[in-house]
Amino acid sequence: MNTTLSATATVTRQNLIDSFWLLYCQKNIEKITVKEICEIAGYNRSTFYVYFNDVYEILEEIEEQTITVEDFRSIVIKNLFYGNLFRDHRKKAILKSILEFFEKNKTYLPVLLGENGDPHFRQKVLKKLTPTVLSMYKKLSPHELLEVSYLMEYQSAAMLSMIAKWYANDKDLPTEQFLELLLAVTTNGVQCELSKYRR
Repeated sequence: MNTTLSATATVTRQNLIDSFWLLYCQKNIEKITVKEICEIAGYNRSTFYVYFNDVYEILEEIEEQTITVEDFRSIVIKNLFYGNLFRDHRKKAILKSILEFFEKNKTYLPVLLGENGDPHFRQKVLKKLTPTVLSMYKKLSPHELLEVSYLMEYQSAAMLSMIAKWYANDKDLPTEQFLELLLAVTTNGVQCELSKYRR
């Protein structure tokens, strides 16, 4: 399809995306039909196929627009390449930037990472994040880089799950309190933090 759309075509296409999203927030993509999308958007099925091949193409586009390599690069460059990574204020700045990124994309990210989200989405996120982070470790051996990639897998999965749950719970902790909790578990490890609650 021609990437240059008229104003009317752009509005039509976005209406289809928005209608899909209303359904996706309520149920798994396997249960969403083109017919349902068109009924909500007010178009016929032939209009849908002018812009998309199927419902999965809409989801893929939303995912690609929500998370870009440039997004991660800006966070990493802003917070990692300047200052001491191991100082708490630097870690907090990184986590704050990630929360701000979530807030900027709060329409999509919490749902994409939630129960009805694409189970492969987190891997797509990691695929875009990994090269940016590994670029900071140019002096490491291949074996060390492999270990770093596993550490990233663990840390990123835990962090994304924690933030997604916070949003799913309508941010039931104040932002600053949640940020401190995220910082504590990132710095000290989950076992250390859980030990504080043992009576």
